[in-house]
Amino acid sequence: MLLICCAAYSRAQNASPYVINATNKPYLLRSFLMFEGKKRTHVISVGTPEKINYAYDLKQGALLEVWRGDFMDVKEMWQDRGEPQLAKPLGTVLPLSAAPALAVLADKDAAWPDSIAFDDLQNQGYVLDKSKMPTFLYTANGAEVSDKITVLNGGTALSRTISISNGKQPLYCRIAAAATIDAHKNNTYTVGNKTYTVTVAEGTKAFIRKTQSGKELLVQLANASDSLTYSLTW
Repeated sequence: MLLICCAAYSRAQNASPYVINATNKPYLLRSFLMFEGKKRTHVISVGTPEKINYAYDLKQGALLEVWRGDFMDVKEMWQDRGEPQLAKPLGTVLPLSAAPALAVLADKDAAWPDSIAFDDLQNQGYVLDKSKMPTFLYTANGAEVSDKITVLNGGTALSRTISISNGKQPLYCRIAAAATIDAHKNNTYTVGNKTYTVTVAEGTKAFIRKTQSGKELLVQLANASDSLTYSLTW
């Protein structure tokens, strides 16, 4: 009987997650992360005191996913030797895309690339603002890029500002891709079956285009120095 109880206790201990959360400042975690069935090896995840969290692929400039609630289960990173090095987002995760945020297109109808070659994106680290939220810096597609993601209004949404400088040619930014994207008033778009809402900054000329798998919401960054700001609500 004692052996059975001890075995049950051991299984319970092994099943318990190692939960980490942000407290009075954002928590930045480097790890591997499973996304779309693939282990992503250059991921940084950011948890916030407002419990609005996201995961970002540093080698694609891609906002992979967002979620609310608890931040991460790091058991597979910290238990024993932590060989898998996998962090597991907690709560209900909203997957976005592993494709790069920026691309050079031959024209506005050219297919969006699935990825950018590993050596074609050079990471320059990140800088923290006063609230300790990161802005990611990299060079790709002939431009210097900054990608700032912040929490809006106490956790009601995430805001993202992508800025380029010293660009050699016009770039496109893909904000969203889904089976359906519908435009509404005030630069607002619903993505999927009202899965989430995108609000693009006033004056931004976003456009929806059809693809083989659905629709995409794009903006052209036509100048050598240009920027785009939009928010995600879900």
